Amino acid sequence: MINGISVPAEQRTRFLEGLLVLVGAIAVASFILVPEAGLLVVIACAALWFIAVVCEVFQGKVEGLVSCWAAFFPLGYFILFPREHPIVTVQRLVVLGAFTGLFFAKPITLIAIPRPLRRAALICLAFIAVAAVSLAKSPEILGPASILFDGFFLPILFGWYIIARFDARRRLPALHAAVCTSSIICAAIAAAEIVTGEDLLPYEGSAMFFAGGIPRPNGPFGSNDALALVGALSFFFLLFFRAALSTNLGAGRRMLHTIGVAAAIGMALMPMFRSVVITLLLTLIIDAFWEKRTTGRAWRVVLILAFLAVIFSVSVFAPDMFADRSDTENVYGRVAQYEQSLRVFVDHPLLGVGFSSFNAFVAGQPQYRTSYEGLSSLDWPHSNLAAALAETGILGFVTYVMTHIVLLWAMWQLRQLSGCGYSVWRYYVYMFLTYWITGLTESTGFNPFVNLWYVFSMTICYKYLLTAPDAILPAEAQVPGGVLSAPA
Repeated sequence: MINGISVPAEQRTRFLEGLLVLVGAIAVASFILVPEAGLLVVIACAALWFIAVVCEVFQGKVEGLVSCWAAFFPLGYFILFPREHPIVTVQRLVVLGAFTGLFFAKPITLIAIPRPLRRAALICLAFIAVAAVSLAKSPEILGPASILFDGFFLPILFGWYIIARFDARRRLPALHAAVCTSSIICAAIAAAEIVTGEDLLPYEGSAMFFAGGIPRPNGPFGSNDALALVGALSFFFLLFFRAALSTNLGAGRRMLHTIGVAAAIGMALMPMFRSVVITLLLTLIIDAFWEKRTTGRAWRVVLILAFLAVIFSVSVFAPDMFADRSDTENVYGRVAQYEQSLRVFVDHPLLGVGFSSFNAFVAGQPQYRTSYEGLSSLDWPHSNLAAALAETGILGFVTYVMTHIVLLWAMWQLRQLSGCGYSVWRYYVYMFLTYWITGLTESTGFNPFVNLWYVFSMTICYKYLLTAPDAILPAEAQVPGGVLSAPA
């Protein structure tokens, strides 16, 4: 309310976006014209913003903080302390701040976590416990423990906050702008790395790989598979926003959406993962059958043909890169790696060789070297399932797989609870396929950035459906009337 006049959510979002652009322009101009004064201004603004965030946390209102994180989380690289083995990171500050805000929020604004999600969280906590016990076998505990905390425990807290407190429907326009912004930032950094051939934001342990002499960028992340997975998830996340905001998309927002979708596709494809290409093609085919309208189905067939034409053109204009990415030796190497992972599991069936310690265990151990068609194993699991099996044993493997099965079942149960249920289920299926098709050939399910973004996008979709005005929910997940602060 401003002087007794109600400001619609859309206008507030546009005002904040304009203010953000203005502040950014002033900061850039200050750095160029008067660097010292510009630095002082930025430090002062950061200090004021931090004080405001702390005040919001104690009031239980951190939606703005989460929206800002969604827009600029790729730049969390610049806020690490210490630089080596950091303790303070953006992800930890935001997630712990958001979860802490639940204890200061009014009870009437909180939603009880639905039973299927509680089960998934408990099973995931069981996996965390098994993985923590397996760390006793690890030669180095600090690094694996950090991955376990960031990649599994923080997503549970973040998902809990999103479901219990975050007003997804009212914040939908701001989140849409934030995901578009983060996609544009990541795509720009990745494109610059391809042009320069250098890792512009080297993260701890990151490395630049090439395919046929062309760089495979990792953007602001530590690995190129994280860039590809976050990009593909953002692509389907933006399609969900487009469906949810179909009646609230002005010309400016439609342009931003188009740029954001193009950037997300660029993020997904620039690292040149065959699994991501297969995922996008498969989801296009599924979507063509899912679509009921003849015109919409025809457009999807056109997109499928165009996608195949792009793949064919790559084989013509970049034959070395195409040959590298389509070489059967990659497949043979993966087969050899699966055999190595199975051999490690057979020798350590209960708790594995230690969470995130596979390479340290098999390196220099000739008894674990395997080969297939002349190609040797890679000494890295290169699969979510293989990593869970070899590093945490059968106990960790069962709890890890059950976590994702229960999450899938939770989304399946919601599809009939509201008129928008099947639409939300549709985009979640695409996110699930994105996460798992690549996860069968890469250990992306153990990447903290991928897991946090996957849980964030999934729980936003879940909360959007949970707070639908026509939703018929179980008794334990009834939504307080004040939570429905935005129209359908």
